[in-house]
Amino acid sequence: MEEVKHILWHSFTDTITLVPLLIIVYFLIELLEYKNVFKFEKSKLLNGKASPAIGALFGSVPQCGFSVISAELYAKKKISVAALIAVFIATSDEALPIMISDYKNIPSLLMLIAVKIVLAIIIGYLTMFFYKIIFKKQNAKISNSLEISGEKSEEHLEEKHEHEENKSADDEHEHEHIHACCHHDLNDSKFDWKHPLIHSAKITAYIFVVNIVMNTLIEFVGEASITQFLQTSYALQPLVALVVGLIPNCVSSVVLTELYIMGGLSFGAVVTGLSVNAGLGILVLFKENKHIKENIFILLMLIIPSLVFGYALHFIPFNFLRI
Repeated sequence: MEEVKHILWHSFTDTITLVPLLIIVYFLIELLEYKNVFKFEKSKLLNGKASPAIGALFGSVPQCGFSVISAELYAKKKISVAALIAVFIATSDEALPIMISDYKNIPSLLMLIAVKIVLAIIIGYLTMFFYKIIFKKQNAKISNSLEISGEKSEEHLEEKHEHEENKSADDEHEHEHIHACCHHDLNDSKFDWKHPLIHSAKITAYIFVVNIVMNTLIEFVGEASITQFLQTSYALQPLVALVVGLIPNCVSSVVLTELYIMGGLSFGAVVTGLSVNAGLGILVLFKENKHIKENIFILLMLIIPSLVFGYALHFIPFNFLRI
C-alpha cells in the first residue's frame, strides 16, 4: 500500500508542476491560431514550388489544428501534396509544451524543431518528385480524354457547368465545421478561451497516467532492469516509436516525449515517432480525400522516409543535448 501511495504522490508532483506552463502555452497557441489560421487557409504559397518550406514552418507550430486543416485543404486541392506532407512531419503536438517546462530539455527541443523542419522540407520535395512520376500517366490520360471529347463549344459549356458545380460543392464544404482535438471548431472566428483549458486538462491527465505507468515500472521492476531492457532493444527503438507515433491521439506524442525525457528513447527514435505523429490529420485525409491511392502514397511517404532518417539519427550520439 505504501508503494502505491508513493507512486501516486510522485506522479502527482511530477505532473502538477507542468500545469501552469501548459495553460500559458496553449493560450498562446490558441491566440496564434485565432490570428493566423485563416491566413494559412488562403495562402497561395502552399501550392507552389516553395510549398514544402512554407508547410514546414506552419507545421512547426504545435497545434493539431494545422494538420487537420491541411488535410481538409488537400482534399479540396487547395494545397499541394508536398505542403501536406511537410505540415504532417513538422508538427510535434505536445512535445513543445512538455519539454519547455524544464530548462534542461531546451537544447533537445531546439534541435528537435530544427531537425523536423529540415526533414519536412526534404521529404516534402521528395514527395513532390515521386508524386509527379507515379501519377503522371494518370494525369496524362485525363488530359488526353478531355482534349478529344466533343466540340469546343460543348467542352466550354461542360467545363463551365463543372466549374459551377465544383464551386457550389466547395462553398458547401467550406461552410462545414472542421473539428480538431477536443471537438474544437476550427471555423469559429471567435477566440475560444475554453479550448486551452480543456486541452491543458486532457494533456495533464495523459501525462499523469504516463507518469503512473513509468513510476510503477521503476518501483516494481527497477530502474536498472528497465535500462538494460532498453539497451538490449536499442535497435528497435525507432520502429517502436513509429508504431506509437501513428496512433491518432495526443497521448502518443505525450508518451514519446516523456520516454525521451526519461532516457528511454534515443533522439533518432523520438524524431521518427513525432514525424509520423500527424494526429487527426491522417484520419481526416482518408475521410475527406476520395483518392485512396493518393492517401496510401501520402501515408507511405510519411512512414518510410521518417523511419530512414530516424535510423540515420538513431546511431549518432547526441549526448551534448543532455544538460
